[in-house]
Amino acid sequence: MKFLIAILILATFLIAGCTQTCAKEGEEFSAVYKEYPEHCCEGLTEWHSGMDTRISIADECYETGLLAGSPVGTCINCGNGICEYIEGPCNCPEDCIGKNESDFLNIEEFCQSNKWNQALSEACQEEPYILDLPICKLC
Repeated sequence: MKFLIAILILATFLIAGCTQTCAKEGEEFSAVYKEYPEHCCEGLTEWHSGMDTRISIADECYETGLLAGSPVGTCINCGNGICEYIEGPCNCPEDCIGKNESDFLNIEEFCQSNKWNQALSEACQEEPYILDLPICKLC
């Protein structure tokens, strides 16, 4: 009987230890939604990807002023010297600058893109809170 109780106690501890309390690399976190861990695991960077609308052009990061609203972020391993698939010059400059990982290689490419033509050009002309952003002066 003591042996059975010991196994049950051990199983309880093992199951409790497997409960994920932090988000791993590439996983999502949220302080709002309880179905996600609240923070990234130690050593990872909390990128608030659900709110991030920045654009990188030739290793320069630009705020767009566009609205976003998901309070769910993504954990990234920024600072390891490798520009990984979910990293870029805006969320991890130390790993990604100088590695051709920008959204656009140059300003000309950006100005001819759908991102500019379908979203930003109109917003830059009509939205008072966006008018003075540096990105609005590029094209």
